[in-house]
Amino acid sequence: MKENKISIDQFNKVKLIVGTIVKAEEFFEAKKAAYKLYIDFGEYGKKWSSAQITQNYEIDELEGIQVIAIMNLGKKNIGKFVSEVLVLGVDDDSSNVVLLQPDKKIENGAQVN
Repeated sequence: MKENKISIDQFNKVKLIVGTIVKAEEFFEAKKAAYKLYIDFGEYGKKWSSAQITQNYEIDELEGIQVIAIMNLGKKNIGKFVSEVLVLGVDDDSSNVVLLQPDKKIENGAQVN
């Protein structure tokens, strides 16, 4: 597989920020099973995101989990819902998303270097 390389300057333009999920809601209108996440990014404010993580996470266990999100991709309309950030995750062995999380408590708004 051919690699598409980017420069360090291009990578540095991607704003990867740590935030804490403060609220999770069912996203009944989504085509694929998903949750609406309200995430506190400290100085960057609170933002909404949609995440297809229903296979690995129960809605009541999400509050308080820290995640990493891309802040500067722009908003995406998913039906009537506006997702403001892209929460990062990886597929497990069953192709279900596992959230990328810091392994220690980090201040909301910290930038990934």
